[in-house]
Amino acid sequence: MRAVCSSLLVLMFILFSPLSLAHDARPVVITLTEQAPNVFYATLRAPPVLGANNYPALLWPQSCVNQEAQGAINTWLCPEGLEGQRFALQFPLGNPALASYFTVLFQDGTSRNMMLTPSESSWEVEGPPTTLGVIEDYTILGFEHILAGLDHLLFVLGLLVISGTLKRILLTVTGFTLAHSITLFLSAMGFISIPIVPVEAVIALSILFLAHEIARQHTDSWTYRAPVVVSFGFGLLHGLGFASALGELGLVANQVLVSLLFFNVGVELGQLAFIAGVTAVYLLFKEVYLRVTASEFNLQGSALNLELLVAYVIGIPSAYWVIERSAGFLL
Repeated sequence: MRAVCSSLLVLMFILFSPLSLAHDARPVVITLTEQAPNVFYATLRAPPVLGANNYPALLWPQSCVNQEAQGAINTWLCPEGLEGQRFALQFPLGNPALASYFTVLFQDGTSRNMMLTPSESSWEVEGPPTTLGVIEDYTILGFEHILAGLDHLLFVLGLLVISGTLKRILLTVTGFTLAHSITLFLSAMGFISIPIVPVEAVIALSILFLAHEIARQHTDSWTYRAPVVVSFGFGLLHGLGFASALGELGLVANQVLVSLLFFNVGVELGQLAFIAGVTAVYLLFKEVYLRVTASEFNLQGSALNLELLVAYVIGIPSAYWVIERSAGFLL
């Protein structure tokens, strides 16, 4: 029974790892830039999960006039301004559970931001953003990003395995949090700039490294003896990945630090939620499954096999990502 369950889990990850692209759950991003008084240039970016036949269209308010006849593509004149005006997003085949993030950049340096859930298809441009609204929006964005980022979650799962005890888990996760907070801040504020494609390839390599260490089961290795060093070192790279996602969304012009801080808070809350979920599943497995199979397996042997299963679970998709992402900048 145990062998069958393990085989099924491994087979599942073999079959679905090519489809589980870590960042395909990114939102649709709509940006309006005011080029002249009440004249707005529109850009719309959608994640690769959307095919060309389902690319969304932005529906403008009736009071806005398309300037394409004057040679200004994607540019609209809104004589009444945008405040209080309603926009909509239309998918030809329906929204495949993607959130949307809407930003207006005004000439005076201010901005408006609005986040929509997949069930929402229209929004109204509101007045100047409040601090409370920015806190709420960016906390949710950070929370959703970490839970949609399968690569980051698999890395955290690997850290939990090599850490082992509660004290070591707390120290290791703290090191990871501190590291990715540092590079997230430095990158988002423009102090460092590194191409994201090779960074994402190394992020995948960091997961594969943990899978290899867990599969070896050499608990006296340097990785097992100092997991906080591993989590901090690779955490610096993961922070650059978070910054790339935040860069696509943008920061509220007059509340940059608040946006950045609470995006990171959302990431940490999502990370803690994932750790709590993994812990609950492990305790349930230990309490129910091992009790049923106690006559066949001893606890120590089962724990080791469970670690090996985790190595396959994080190793198979990460190996695929290493090849895919490396091909992206090597070819």
